[in-house]
Amino acid sequence: MKHRKKVVGIIAAAIGATLLLTASSCADTDNRDAQYSKLDKKSDQRAAPDVTGDTEYNNYMKAQKLYDDKASIIWCTATWSNSTAPIFTVPIAGKLTSSSVSYYPNQQVDYSSDGNVLVERKSVDGMYHGTPPPYRYGFTPGGQYVDFTGMETFCTTQLTSFQKQSIQVASVDTAADAVTQKAEALLKAGDAAGAQKLLDGIKK
Repeated sequence: MKHRKKVVGIIAAAIGATLLLTASSCADTDNRDAQYSKLDKKSDQRAAPDVTGDTEYNNYMKAQKLYDDKASIIWCTATWSNSTAPIFTVPIAGKLTSSSVSYYPNQQVDYSSDGNVLVERKSVDGMYHGTPPPYRYGFTPGGQYVDFTGMETFCTTQLTSFQKQSIQVASVDTAADAVTQKAEALLKAGDAAGAQKLLDGIKK
């Protein structure tokens, strides 16, 4: 009999604790709902800004016009992320292009899977490229390819006094460029050894 009373007491205590927790949870929910209701009323009283200009659109259009101008030149200053790295400036025709830009889509829908998931698509070279680190690249007015992988860049349409004062403008080594062109011609002809020999002869 005593054992039964003890069990009944434990059950009653458990029920009481459950009811207390439920009441506390309901109170928390009620408080939260009341707070959200106040926030909603406050938000409903706000007015949207009266935007009369078209700054975002105009900026976008000016940039597209610059990018599309075959005669436009931007000056891009770059360096590596350490204090002793040199700072240099390169003239770029048009704009820098992101490595993520592609003429072809890099994903396709896999209808054979449950839920029709997106899967990686082969590139135009028949290879899967995954997700390589992003970078930006461009070409000088003379056609020289410049890759800014892992570099901080600052680009402007007019060379600033800061760039002129503390930065040397990078220029093409004409002698080395001539050797490079000869080496490329040898590679095209199938003479890889001859091309390498020419390149090894360039003075560092």
